[in-house]
Amino acid sequence: MSKIRGLTDRAPGSRLVTHAVIALVIFGILTWFNQVVDPLMSYYLATAAMYATAMFGMTILVGLSGQVSLGNGALMAVGGYIFALTSLNWQTVPILGTPWNAVWSMVFAALGGVVFGLLVGGIAARLRGPYLAGLTLGIAVGVPAIANRFPGLLGGENGLMLQVPYPAGGYASLESEIGDTEGDFDSDAGFEDEGLYEELPDDFTDQQGEEFVQDDFLTEDDFLTEDDFLTEDDFLTEDDFLTEDDFATDEGFEADVDSGAISDDDLLTEDDFLTEDDFATEEGFATDEVAPEEEFDEEAFGVEGDLGADVSALDGVDSGFVIEQWQASVAVAVACIVGFVALNLVRGRQGRVWQAVRDDPIAAAVSGISPSGSKVSAFVVSSLFAALAGAVFAQILSYVGPGAFTLGLSLSLLVGIVLGGRNSLIGAMIGAVILVWLPEFVLSLASDRGWEDQITNNAPNFVYGLAVVLVVLAAPGGLVGGVQSLLKRIGAR
Repeated sequence: MSKIRGLTDRAPGSRLVTHAVIALVIFGILTWFNQVVDPLMSYYLATAAMYATAMFGMTILVGLSGQVSLGNGALMAVGGYIFALTSLNWQTVPILGTPWNAVWSMVFAALGGVVFGLLVGGIAARLRGPYLAGLTLGIAVGVPAIANRFPGLLGGENGLMLQVPYPAGGYASLESEIGDTEGDFDSDAGFEDEGLYEELPDDFTDQQGEEFVQDDFLTEDDFLTEDDFLTEDDFLTEDDFLTEDDFATDEGFEADVDSGAISDDDLLTEDDFLTEDDFATEEGFATDEVAPEEEFDEEAFGVEGDLGADVSALDGVDSGFVIEQWQASVAVAVACIVGFVALNLVRGRQGRVWQAVRDDPIAAAVSGISPSGSKVSAFVVSSLFAALAGAVFAQILSYVGPGAFTLGLSLSLLVGIVLGGRNSLIGAMIGAVILVWLPEFVLSLASDRGWEDQITNNAPNFVYGLAVVLVVLAAPGGLVGGVQSLLKRIGAR
């Protein structure tokens, strides 16, 4: 295997072709998987792909470059907010003038991540150890809190709700299409188009207006006088109320009422009530009340054997469209592109530069490598990947806000990279799967065992911590590093 890799590395352009094939194969498999699973599994796939995108940058920053980062969740917030702001406020691409769509929002989110990575990386290159960890921790706490300082722009604590901006030629939301068919108000339509408003005549003058006002002043005849109010004679007296003599007695009606006015024929009998024969039977309606089949026209109601609405006639809507599958497709596509770039960086010259600075900064400086430049570049790449992951996260949630990019998100990314293996891109993918699968597994187990809510809600965090301790003690290189060490020991025998 190593000989084949050596031959492909020496051939010009072969590394790019090999990595492109790997990325396309993975993309094809995941796309097929996304089409055959239910929407909930598509949501899990989208979330795992989003985590993998962010952790590819963590692999470069923490694994290859050797820097500590607790703030990649804040880097995701930068991408998510840029994606939301550009989607909500821009209709055309600056300078180009082409219609805006989600792809351009992703591009600008990536550019924002690069700029933010340069700023943070320039400061982080001068720090090491706990000081660097403190800086990134402050970023993780401070960046999402900026939204509260600018509520008009960033939505404050409530964040920004956004309609997923489907690419040109994609699908519109079903709710918006149904709303349009029900007569939504068109702000561009003028009142004069509907005849609801008539303009004042051209000969309307100020003098006419003054005459109109003077004639409409109230006079004394318009006010109420004493004759307009009620007097004592207008109220009820005791003679107007009913007394006992006005009601029927125990013996029946009053003497002057004809007792023979009601006979036995006027009372209801058993024949006047419905019987079982008057109701529908198990086979259907009564034989003498069968409704003709032609009275119900299925095509007229737009149904085929049920009461489901036929939405295929709505413009821009595909009745088979599933939003979770669309989100998973976007997340998988971004993850494969980022993985392709990361794979070429890790296995190329830049990857060797990062490893050299990580292993011995002094020796790297003597050989002509700039340690600070290497650290800044690692921060820029990690911030770029995290911003793209944040943009994908915004599309999955259709929301961005401080509650979505908390310190817990940054710690989860770090936990995932430690569990999977911080020196391997495969470890990043395994860590992403663990971040999605482990909480669901623990919650399902707690539900089956009937644990209390307090225990159930905290069980995933406890399992996370326990797993990190066990992996660090048993396999410091994560699951991938542990498997590699095991294979080396077996090969040495």
